[in-house]
Amino acid sequence: MKKAIFFLLNDYADWESGYLASRLNISKEWQVETASLDKGTCKSMGNFNTVITYSLEKIPRDIDLFVLIGGNSWNIKNSELKNLITFYLTSGVIVGAICGAVDFLARNGLLNNFQHTGNSQYLWNGYKEYKNGENFIKEQTVTDRNLITANGTAAIEFSEQILKTIYRNKKEEIEKEHELFRIGYYNYCNKYGDPFS
Repeated sequence: MKKAIFFLLNDYADWESGYLASRLNISKEWQVETASLDKGTCKSMGNFNTVITYSLEKIPRDIDLFVLIGGNSWNIKNSELKNLITFYLTSGVIVGAICGAVDFLARNGLLNNFQHTGNSQYLWNGYKEYKNGENFIKEQTVTDRNLITANGTAAIEFSEQILKTIYRNKKEEIEKEHELFRIGYYNYCNKYGDPFS
């Protein structure tokens, strides 16, 4: 079974994980788990308490997907987390980062070898380790090899791009499924027919 780990910090943006985590969790191929700096619980911006499976030092290296969920607490310095993300990126593990989590990657020089996006390049002007401004792309999501980045308004697109990376032969099916969320049920019915009939 493939393993996906969602990395959360306190005050994380709960909506940024929902589409992707639910799609993976209903699959018999994937096991979805959580991680944070410490074990215990993480509280989301919406005041949900999420039980954490792994503290940072216990996160397994042999995984298939590592997803960093944004929020209000990414202004941290943590060399252990930086080293873990570097290991995943160089090992070919699929890494997804959205919103404030992309800021952490930029601040730590982890975007320097990838095309990427984020909330705003302006926010990164003071980051000494960020040296790849020419590869910032003004899109909702950007996929470059095994790194998928997204801005904070792109929860649906983020889910779609990660799933397309995982399931390369199901592109149309994944696009159509996410179109339901983008345009709404009745608009979808008018365009494609009732998906539940």
